[in-house]
Amino acid sequence: MYNDEMGATAPKKCGDNSFANNEFTACEMCPVGQEKGLQSGNILCIDCAAGKYRAADFDGGCQDCAAGSISTAKSGSCTQCKPGTKEKGDRTECLPCEAGRVTEIAGQTNCEPCSDKGDLYYAKPDNTGCEVCSEGDVPTDDRSSCKKCPPGQYRDSSVTVCTDCPTPKFSALHGSPTCTDCPAGQIPITGRTACEPCPAGEYRDTETTCQPCSDARDYAAPGSSSCSRCPVGEFPNSDKSACEPCPVGMFRGDGDMKCEICQAGYHTDQKTGQEQCIKCPKGTETATISGHFGLECVDCSVGFHSAEDGTAVCVECQSPNVALTTRQSSCVLCEPGTGWATSSTCNICPAGQRSKDGLCVDCTFNEITSQEKQTECTRCEKHYHSPEGQSSCLKCDEPEPEKTMTSTTNELQWQKCVADLGPACEKQTVEGVYGTYEDIPFMRAGNEEVRDCNFDPDPKPKARFKCEIVDEESDSAELVPHYDCIKTPNTGQIESLAQPQGEITPEKTEEIANTLKSLTSSAGAGNGIGDVDAAADVIGVLADASTDVSEAATENLVSAVNSLAGGNLETEDVAKKEQISKKMVNNLKKIAQKTQVTNKLVKSANIAIMKVQPDTSAGAENKGYSFVLPDPTDLNKLDQSSDGESDSQQPSIAIQSSSAAGMSVVLLTGDAFFPSAATGKLPAGQPDAVTTELFADLEDDLAAEHGNASVEAVKYVNSVVLEIDIGEQEPGFVLNLYIKPNFQVGDTSQNLKRINDKRVQIRYMCAWYDDTKFEWVNNGCETIYDSNEPAGGVVCSCSHNTSFAVLMAAEEISPGYIAVQSMLSRVLLAGSIVGLIATIGLILPASAIVTTRSAKVNICFSISLLIASLLFFIQDFLIKDDNSGIIKLKSTGCIVYTMLQHYIWLVVFMWTIIEGFLMYLSLVQVFGSHISNYMIKFNALAYGVPIVFPLAGYFAFTRKITVAGVEVVDHQYMAETMCFLKPGTINFYALFFGPLVLSIIVNLVFFALVLKVIRGSKNSNLSDKEQLLRQLKAAVGVMVLLGTGWVIGVFMNIPAPGMQVTLQYLFIIVNASQGMFVFLFYVVLNDAVKNFWLEKFGLKTAAPKSGTNTSTATNVYANASASGANKDAEHTYSSAAEFPAKRDDNANL
Repeated sequence: MYNDEMGATAPKKCGDNSFANNEFTACEMCPVGQEKGLQSGNILCIDCAAGKYRAADFDGGCQDCAAGSISTAKSGSCTQCKPGTKEKGDRTECLPCEAGRVTEIAGQTNCEPCSDKGDLYYAKPDNTGCEVCSEGDVPTDDRSSCKKCPPGQYRDSSVTVCTDCPTPKFSALHGSPTCTDCPAGQIPITGRTACEPCPAGEYRDTETTCQPCSDARDYAAPGSSSCSRCPVGEFPNSDKSACEPCPVGMFRGDGDMKCEICQAGYHTDQKTGQEQCIKCPKGTETATISGHFGLECVDCSVGFHSAEDGTAVCVECQSPNVALTTRQSSCVLCEPGTGWATSSTCNICPAGQRSKDGLCVDCTFNEITSQEKQTECTRCEKHYHSPEGQSSCLKCDEPEPEKTMTSTTNELQWQKCVADLGPACEKQTVEGVYGTYEDIPFMRAGNEEVRDCNFDPDPKPKARFKCEIVDEESDSAELVPHYDCIKTPNTGQIESLAQPQGEITPEKTEEIANTLKSLTSSAGAGNGIGDVDAAADVIGVLADASTDVSEAATENLVSAVNSLAGGNLETEDVAKKEQISKKMVNNLKKIAQKTQVTNKLVKSANIAIMKVQPDTSAGAENKGYSFVLPDPTDLNKLDQSSDGESDSQQPSIAIQSSSAAGMSVVLLTGDAFFPSAATGKLPAGQPDAVTTELFADLEDDLAAEHGNASVEAVKYVNSVVLEIDIGEQEPGFVLNLYIKPNFQVGDTSQNLKRINDKRVQIRYMCAWYDDTKFEWVNNGCETIYDSNEPAGGVVCSCSHNTSFAVLMAAEEISPGYIAVQSMLSRVLLAGSIVGLIATIGLILPASAIVTTRSAKVNICFSISLLIASLLFFIQDFLIKDDNSGIIKLKSTGCIVYTMLQHYIWLVVFMWTIIEGFLMYLSLVQVFGSHISNYMIKFNALAYGVPIVFPLAGYFAFTRKITVAGVEVVDHQYMAETMCFLKPGTINFYALFFGPLVLSIIVNLVFFALVLKVIRGSKNSNLSDKEQLLRQLKAAVGVMVLLGTGWVIGVFMNIPAPGMQVTLQYLFIIVNASQGMFVFLFYVVLNDAVKNFWLEKFGLKTAAPKSGTNTSTATNVYANASASGANKDAEHTYSSAAEFPAKRDDNANL
């Protein structure tokens, strides 16, 4: 209690936390942090306990600190617990928050767990707040911190816990926020902390796990992102980690899932890793390789063979064939003189036997072998006989074996004995393509046995077996069959194919074609003309019923016709054969047009066809087709080459025609389907032997000639026959073919020969088969080849398309050039050359004569004639028709020589015209005939005009023809066997013969006019006889000088018997001696020239000169009417002296 007032009547009460001071005058509060209390009975200020406080201005006791605040003892205030701590509960201290709990603000009594905020929250280190763990981390269990996700797990924003990496991802580091994809070909290991490769045989690309390779052909190395396909010939190994080659004898192709064992007859040639098996070669078979399942080829054993590639099991040889060694592709007959014993052994044939078709057989009747190992039995000599299987002959009974031997010997024995006494044919059986005809009876020469053909329908044609004398000297005869037969044993079966049941479908066509092939190939050489007829009908039916013939059917039909072409197609019924052959060829063309095989050869040994598809590309009209054929007897070796292609081997056949229209081509090795009476079978043998035989045949023909009639030489088809169909063509169509003949005749040293004073040459000629006449004809086809190099091939330029071939024949050429005439020509020509040299040499020095106009012209004429004669004369020494001369035929030198001869002879013709013209002016016109500079003009005319002709001839008529890239030069300007113009050609007639005829006509006109003057001339000083002789001499002289003797050449082609030879001799005599006549009339009969040389040598005194010509005797061309008594009234030679100058005496030499 206290009393602060004076005079207070009552004390005041102090507050709860104050007490009176010592003076009791006032109440005093306990100090901050204390409160009033009783201690030991005393009221004192005692300290506030911890957790309590009392502020300075608070008059109360100690107060509890607010929740979340603390105080120490004697505190005047409380302190809030800091964030991160909490009040203990008795307000005495702040405790740190437990792990994972926080207080974010001061004065908290409880720590809040971070888990309440979320799964990813953790407490800060000072527990003042919660934070979210980073990606890749998660809170620890007590949320006191974050911990990193272990390798193999991850945590990103999408998850709250560490999560295993999904396949195929991994995490290699702690605290990975994401997983990483394993590279392709790998997967995570267990725990997903790293990647490991996919095992062998498995792969992974985008998949979650490694996948096994599903295809049996695929493999995958460890760590592969995909499976790989083993190449053909290989397969995956056991773990599919790699490929390994198929073993020997096995293969794997592109479509095979595993290595397969080669089929029987096939092998891999001891090689591994093969994509296909190949056929075992002939002479082998297949056997299982030891140690595995593959197959290998092994040799056929002795006695066995395999004839085809790819044979599975060798076949034992059947009698009479043997295989004496291993690895045989065919069985063979025992060697000559031995015969079959087993399939692997042969025995020697004993005496009395011979080897025949691989067997030892007894010699037939009348034949023997006296020694072992014989191939042929020897026929008993005349008047001897023998039974079968004998080693010696017995003598025939004489003189009538027919009576005495019939009961004791076989009929063939006594028949021989009878035949030995005179020509006869023994009883025998004849086997041929038209069947077997048994027991043709014994008959004497000249007789025949007629039998019905075995297989032909009624009325049956006949088979005739004639006993014909074959050797006049030995008086021996032989049975010769002559067949009118058509059908063979096979024909009926083939005919049935032409009447198929039901619709002819493509499949049916193939079936029929295959059957036809089988029937014809099995018959082989036994096919006859009837089989061709039936097969042609079958082919026609198939062609007419089909729009397209498949490749298989085409090949089978070609094979069938090939077999037919190799058969025996001979028959006496020629007309029937012609029609059958025509039908076969026409139907073959249909197949070639309808086959599906285009621009590709379908071929066999005897026939090949090709259908050329129309080509509308640029330049198609200039394209061609060429073929190489190394063996003209086997079209299987025919190969097509490109147009213009540079091959090491020159094409054998080339076709040049417009490709825009397309075409079909049928090629045949011979003329089996082109019968012709005018063609023969080409002799077999080496080229020299064949050439000799061809010349010998023609020599026999020439020996049989009568008069001048020429012989039609036998022609031979000497090339592959080409049947070409290009369809309808426009006018002017030309088909160019290049064909190499089968038989090469060689150059002119081999193909040219003289026989009986005639020149004969083996020549080629292009021909086409006229199936209306059944003959090979050459009209419409031009033949172009170099006879000096015939191996270069032949170009046939034809105006149509049909069957073409190159024929060959030995024929007479230039029939008039016999040795006697050639010798006569050389002798006379030599005389002419000497005469011309003498003429020029004797006139030129005579100055008084040579200056006259006529002498000048005559000298020029003589010089040109001399050059022409020399060129013609020396030609025989420089140029040989067998091309052995200094100048080679068709060479550049020969071309120059030809042009030079052509030119100089035209110059001669020009000078003859000038001679005639000069004579006309001198003797006919006389007045007004002056020409200034006449020699310049005459020479320009004589030497200038002719030069055009040889140049035009060579360049216009020498052409290069290209056929599908093959070039051939056509020398139409030059002759084949000499360096002169080619006779019979357009250029010969236009450029040589024409000018010759023109000069002859012009000179004949001049000659007629001059002859008229000569015949009208009179000379009173001469008798009638002398006048006639003078006129005749002048006429003959003028004729010779003017070259009118050439007119004989115009008529040299008259075919009348005997006329040609006569005209040839006249032509040679008149023209080859022209130089001698020039000498005769220019010198011998010319008084002026004679007087000059007589005076020159002092043998005669010179005559006094006068103003007029007192004698016409010195001028052979003087106007015979001139006389001293009538000079003014009649033409005289002197009166023409005004041409060209008065000083010329116009003595026309």
